[in-house]
Amino acid sequence: MKALVISLLMMLPLCAQTDSTAVTHITFEGVEVKGDIYEFSDILQKRGFVLKKRLGNEQQFIFQGAVCGHNSYVQVSYTKHSRTVYRIMVQPKHVSPNDYLDSLQVRYGNIFDETERGYQWMLPTGAVMFFTPDGYDPTLVIMDAEGVATFKDENERPRMR
Repeated sequence: MKALVISLLMMLPLCAQTDSTAVTHITFEGVEVKGDIYEFSDILQKRGFVLKKRLGNEQQFIFQGAVCGHNSYVQVSYTKHSRTVYRIMVQPKHVSPNDYLDSLQVRYGNIFDETERGYQWMLPTGAVMFFTPDGYDPTLVIMDAEGVATFKDENERPRMR
């Protein structure tokens, strides 16, 4: 699964949009996935999400709240140096993958790629993957293209020894 996520990170399109009013970041529950983790956290909390944990060593915040109308755990990942939000992983509780897929199609469209592991939408502003592994709970992954580029830049810079 880690190799799949890494390969998807490499494939994310980094499209420049000339319209200044156009959304340049992928959205999660109506909020653009961008900026500092603390600012993003404040916005999510104002929208009803409850902060459960801060995992500083892993650069993640864990929330609980409704996603696509289903109670879910939400893991928000951010970059180590600039603290830029780049990925959200959602694990819905007690939901049928088919019901969840229906609500995702309403949000992200009926055009998606179906793989043996699940479904994915490649959007100009990022990617959405919905994994439905046999015997495990489904997982939704939302990655912002600009945030992922920042993540890659911060992790590819030469390290001083």
